Amino acid sequence: MPRKLVVRWKPLALGGLVLFGLALRLYGLDWDQGNSFHPDERQILFHVTALSWPTNPAQFFDAAHSPLNPHFFAYGSFPLYLLAIIGNILIRFVPSLNSLAGLTLVGRALSALFDSGTILLTGWLGFLLTARNGRSKRVHAWGVALLAAALVAFTPFQIQQAHFYTVDTVLLFFVVLMLLACVVLIDTEKPLLWSLIAGASYGLALATKVSAAPLAVPLLVAVLLRWYRERDLWLALVDFLFAALVCLVVFFVAQPYALLDWQNFISQVSEQGSLARGTLDLPYVRQFAGTTPYVYEARNMLLWGLGLALGVAAFAGLLWLLWLLWKNRAGSWLVILSWILVYSLIVGGFYVKFMRYMLPVYPLVTLIAAAALVAFASHSLKIEQGKHIALKKLLPVVRMGALFLVLAGTIFQGLALLNVYSQPNTRIQASRWIYSHLAPGTVLTYEQWDDPLPVSIGSDSPMRYVQATYNDANGQPQTGLNLYGDDTEEKARQLASMLTTARAITMPTDRLDKSIPRLPSRYPLTIRYYQLLFSGQLGFHLAAQFENHPNLLGITLDDSDADESYSVFDHPTARIFVRENPYPYTTEQLLQKLMQGVQLPAPGAQLLPTQKSLLFNAQQIEQYQSLPPLNEQFPVGSISNMFPAVFWWLALLLLGWFLYPLAFWLFHVFGDRGYIFSKLLGALLLAYLAWLLASMHILPFSQLSLWLVAAVLALAGGLAFFHQRQAMLDFLRQHWRKLLLCELLFSLAYIAFVGIRALNPDLWNPYIGGEKPMEVAFLTAVLRSPYMPPLDPWFAGGYINYYYYGYVIVGALIKLTGIAPTTAFNLAIPTLFALTFSEAVVIVYVFARSLPIALLGGYFAALIGNFDGFIQLKGQLLALLVHIQPPAFNYWQSSRIIPFTINEFPFWSFLFADLHPHVMDMPIAVFMLGIIAALLFPSGGGQLVSDGRFSRRAWGLYACAAFVFGTIACVNTWDMPVYALLLAAAMAIRFLPGIWQMRSFWRAALALLLTLAGIYALGYLFYLPFYMWYQQLYVYGLGLVTQGTTQGAFMTIFGLWIFLAASFFLLELYRRWIGPRLSLRFSYSQMNSSLYAIVYTLICVAILGVVLVLGLKLFLAVLLLAGWLLFAQKVKVWLKNLSALEQTSSIGQQVTDKVIFLEQKTLYTYLLLIMGVGICLGIEIVYIRDFMSGDNERMNTVFKFSIQAWLCLALGGALALQHIWHWLSGFGRRFWSTGLAALIVCCSVFLIEGTTARISDHELWALTQRPAVSANYTPTLDGFAFVRSWYPADAGAIQWLNTHVAGSPVILEAAAPPGLSYKWFGRVSVFTGLPDVLGWADHEQEQRYVDQVNSRMTDVDIIYSTPDAAQASALLHFYHVRYVYVGPFEAQTYGAARQGLDKFKHMAGLRVAYQATGVTIYEVV
Repeated sequence: MPRKLVVRWKPLALGGLVLFGLALRLYGLDWDQGNSFHPDERQILFHVTALSWPTNPAQFFDAAHSPLNPHFFAYGSFPLYLLAIIGNILIRFVPSLNSLAGLTLVGRALSALFDSGTILLTGWLGFLLTARNGRSKRVHAWGVALLAAALVAFTPFQIQQAHFYTVDTVLLFFVVLMLLACVVLIDTEKPLLWSLIAGASYGLALATKVSAAPLAVPLLVAVLLRWYRERDLWLALVDFLFAALVCLVVFFVAQPYALLDWQNFISQVSEQGSLARGTLDLPYVRQFAGTTPYVYEARNMLLWGLGLALGVAAFAGLLWLLWLLWKNRAGSWLVILSWILVYSLIVGGFYVKFMRYMLPVYPLVTLIAAAALVAFASHSLKIEQGKHIALKKLLPVVRMGALFLVLAGTIFQGLALLNVYSQPNTRIQASRWIYSHLAPGTVLTYEQWDDPLPVSIGSDSPMRYVQATYNDANGQPQTGLNLYGDDTEEKARQLASMLTTARAITMPTDRLDKSIPRLPSRYPLTIRYYQLLFSGQLGFHLAAQFENHPNLLGITLDDSDADESYSVFDHPTARIFVRENPYPYTTEQLLQKLMQGVQLPAPGAQLLPTQKSLLFNAQQIEQYQSLPPLNEQFPVGSISNMFPAVFWWLALLLLGWFLYPLAFWLFHVFGDRGYIFSKLLGALLLAYLAWLLASMHILPFSQLSLWLVAAVLALAGGLAFFHQRQAMLDFLRQHWRKLLLCELLFSLAYIAFVGIRALNPDLWNPYIGGEKPMEVAFLTAVLRSPYMPPLDPWFAGGYINYYYYGYVIVGALIKLTGIAPTTAFNLAIPTLFALTFSEAVVIVYVFARSLPIALLGGYFAALIGNFDGFIQLKGQLLALLVHIQPPAFNYWQSSRIIPFTINEFPFWSFLFADLHPHVMDMPIAVFMLGIIAALLFPSGGGQLVSDGRFSRRAWGLYACAAFVFGTIACVNTWDMPVYALLLAAAMAIRFLPGIWQMRSFWRAALALLLTLAGIYALGYLFYLPFYMWYQQLYVYGLGLVTQGTTQGAFMTIFGLWIFLAASFFLLELYRRWIGPRLSLRFSYSQMNSSLYAIVYTLICVAILGVVLVLGLKLFLAVLLLAGWLLFAQKVKVWLKNLSALEQTSSIGQQVTDKVIFLEQKTLYTYLLLIMGVGICLGIEIVYIRDFMSGDNERMNTVFKFSIQAWLCLALGGALALQHIWHWLSGFGRRFWSTGLAALIVCCSVFLIEGTTARISDHELWALTQRPAVSANYTPTLDGFAFVRSWYPADAGAIQWLNTHVAGSPVILEAAAPPGLSYKWFGRVSVFTGLPDVLGWADHEQEQRYVDQVNSRMTDVDIIYSTPDAAQASALLHFYHVRYVYVGPFEAQTYGAARQGLDKFKHMAGLRVAYQATGVTIYEVV
């Protein structure tokens, strides 16, 4: 019997769609008639034509001279080689292709073929993702495959990109192929084959464009899914490594000069990265100025790239897929989703947002849309019999209607776009108009960075016309209008000259006239030019305009607001402006017309489109003039200034009480229920709400707004108390002694440090002054500023471009209490110290449940020093033994152990009392460690997080974490990475129980990722006004440390912490691995156990000693690796214990809670110690490249990160100490505790000697520089007292300014040249907060653009030194100076040119506003 012929129509239909898609993509390939209008395509073709085979292997490996090396890595080499090979083959059969135009057509045909291949792969991928079990599923899968292929075939943007050979369609093909291979790899019985395909596709994608690098993520997801299903980690790892190896091999084969010419490759790839991020300024990317990341891409994709119908379906499909993921039904779709999310997150955040950058996700979101549509169409809605009959009949119509609308809408928009190729390109049309309307010899001009018109058409050549020329700065003739050049008077003259010469202006696209208006501060002249041109006021009229928008069936889609790259290549709007005859203007008249009303940018002020000006405009400056004088805001005779320490303490007490109900609810696991945290939380919320109101210009940052915010916090606290009044009252009755003890700890620490500051309150010292002048200046500037960001006291007209927010927090307390700023400065330091100490105590107590250990934790965190104190003490004792004068204790030396770095520790920082961001952030950082501790415990009811379901308390804790994390980023940005990692680790531990349970794996994993991303995003959004103004400068990525720390210097700083961390890890290693194995192998007795422990300890100490001698990095790496392995093993045991507890109902809740508590304590200890050791290792390997260079290159990295390492190791060390003490016994405990005690005593020397030495600085100053007035004013908290003693003339003038000058008028005083900061420069702006023309120049150069600062330095010198009153007056008005300060320091600095200072006495427009004892203040009237 003959076999029946079975025709499988569905694969045939898929093939038919691919062929139809190919036909669409081949239609109109020669759309530019051989003129190469696409610049990227033109660049690729130029490099392809330059390629040839090397004559021998030596030439191949000679990267500099190899003809196969394209020396062009903006794109990968594979598409270039592919086109060169195929082009050379085809030329042998079709000689007419042997031209640039012919090769262009070959490239476009290849592009069409690759994109048609993408149609096939997308359909296949859709089938694989949905065809799982049963015939019905296969039918469903074919529906998805065919619909996805049809939609991809008609996707407008893919059709358009297939008409260009710009590598994007090639990249897209390999991306989809790689994703398909990953999907197959999950379940295949041939893993090596599909790993090979995945790796090869990945390698070819990378060799096409390096932006394919994130494909590693879906590959990793596929391998994890395979492991999850097969339960064989080793085989999954082999698949991953094999794919990675294949990827590398294929990449270097397809792009060999990425290796052979690696320096050039890295340089060009880095340059492209800089371009994408907006740190490289090229004219053709200025169109993206002011565009919003993600929103811009999404809008263009929705309206034009996919088309409106498909775009809406795609975004709905993504939501549907996320819902499937939440329901643990996403399966292999995770591979696709991971690529879309990761790639979009990276690329969508770029400054440069060409639509083609997002092409690698187009067919995938289309596939998701198709799957969602088919699922919607096939979903059966259960409706009870006899009910909702109309709805039951309507549903099929709605389902089919949705399918039809999306498919029909996509077909319509795709064909409408394709229809632009049915007409001649607009530049061709414009060229024909020129040839027919303008006589040969006519002088034309065009816009540089665009192509000139006309182009060659048949026998018509552009050579018949003349292009207007000008000479550039080098005297070379140039053609075209240089409209992207900087707006200068010379540019205006150049424009006027060329416009009077040219007969016509050709604009082949609207690239420039659309992009330039996006930069009004940069191009005021050019914008004026366009306004005059388009309005006909330049003597040119619009003679012809040619447009060609997507259109079909008489319907035109106006895409003029789409991304420029969507239309500028194949269907731009071309214009021709022809000059009036006779021309109505001379060159001078035209110049005047162009310059009328235009204020040109200052020389050197041209910024990148991504850069903020860091300056206020005139209207904003006017808004900052509303606050009264400082002495009126903070009256000296007020009761708060009579008892400042008491009122400051009371303010913190009340704020803590207001916020305690909230802290009580959030920190239920803490012994004090968050009482200490409530003080800081109250201060943070007070500052935040007032700052937010000022940032949004709702209420000025004033005492009234602070009192209003405090009242709101009090009301909110009252409501929170009422809501949980019974629980709080019960707690207070039972635990009031705990709260009293917490308050006593805080108050005693506060009072102790108030005493230290009172004995040396000076806010500057000519020998070791620190940065207090800058900090006081920022603080008083915040107090002078009614709105945010605060004005820059050392750069008039600008705002503080620094992580200034800590000064807002302190300033909020100052305004709330009304205490004088120079006194409040000396109260802020004790507050920060007391908060850090008391917070550390309560955090350690929640785990240790031992007051001595908790106090030791506070001592470790805030009081103990390093070994340098003991080393100096030893030197003093040796001097006494040999009967010589012992050297004075040098507390400064204790913070400068590692050469060319800063090695402060918390107590040193508090003692030195610079109100620097790292000091203000310390209590906030410890607060964050407290939040992380709270995150490790169940949120309520004793239930463990298992599947992502959150209690209200959990939501509250996450919001608090986001708020504090955001605060850390704005107070001291350097600390953010540490707490981002700690937060991620804590959240991972919190969600691990759910991830460990396979039944809730995906939900818990997704919940973890979304929650963590939400915390980070919310932390950013809380402080969005800060980031809207802030401009990061002088951060150049990471550098490798070449000169690391010596073992001796490192141990001097961190020896105590390394001792505790190593002891903890070695004990855990013995308990969990060595000890149990010894007991199994040998007879076990108490004597044997002790002997084994001693031998083990000696061996480990010897090994660590040898490793330390071999190198510090190796030592820290070994310690860190040991910690990580033990931590991983501990987590595994913890998860098993949790599973056992959950399955054992006979165990009581109290026992369960105790087990959980002990486990969380150990995990927290591990977390802090590993982070501390990890930071220590990290700063020995890399450093953050900033403005520091040479020997000082790693100064800031070591300085800022060491503080966080100290805090982590201090708290972790206290908990480790208790743990070790608990497990050791007998001789081992005595021996270890003796060593520890010795180390603690040695590190405590600084506490006594360092404090005494620091206090004595005041007396040493008085001895070395006799004050004009007695300096015997201590004890006092008045930080301004030293000015009255040493600089009484300045003190009187400053007090006059603070009493009489309201608002923020500009002052002029002596400016500090680079290298001379830390002197008496800038003292007026420091103590008044009034904006100075320039303060400490080198500090300003770190915070704003160098060109801005350098010009001011010169101008300040001129104003004071020149005898030319007119020149000085012009500069005073240019900087809007209101007061000119001439005091003893100005006479000392500029006195050599006495005529310069004398001129102020007779200068017109100045009057004496204040004159006394050597100081004259002139007012500019």
